[in-house]
Amino acid sequence: MAAQADAWGGEILEQIPVSEIELISDNAGGSRKVSDYYEEWPKYYYWDQMLVLHAEGARSPSDVADDLEPWLEEQGWERNEGSEFPPGEESFERDYYRDGYHLVVEVYTEAPPRVQSINFMIVTPQTDPDRP
Repeated sequence: MAAQADAWGGEILEQIPVSEIELISDNAGGSRKVSDYYEEWPKYYYWDQMLVLHAEGARSPSDVADDLEPWLEEQGWERNEGSEFPPGEESFERDYYRDGYHLVVEVYTEAPPRVQSINFMIVTPQTDPDRP
């Protein structure tokens, strides 16, 4: 499951030209328990990547998210607007689902000189092999 999340995450990043990217974070994901307070809760893996776009680039983070949507749908990701929070003053999120995996695209909308970032997170189904 982790390898699948990593592979899909890499494919998403390949859709954004390197020339538009100022900084790309290391994968901040890993294996996590749903909660440290409840040992019996299932575990999962998540892939988490942040991109900072050039402030004076051709596309804003919102443009990138809009442009990615048709490609994501072609790949089998289905957007679920009903699970999305209302847009905030500084950002919005889009939720997509595919084969039990959850993709969150978090878009920061403040204009330059604020950092122009877009974050991607893929959460796997639970990774505990002994869980029903």
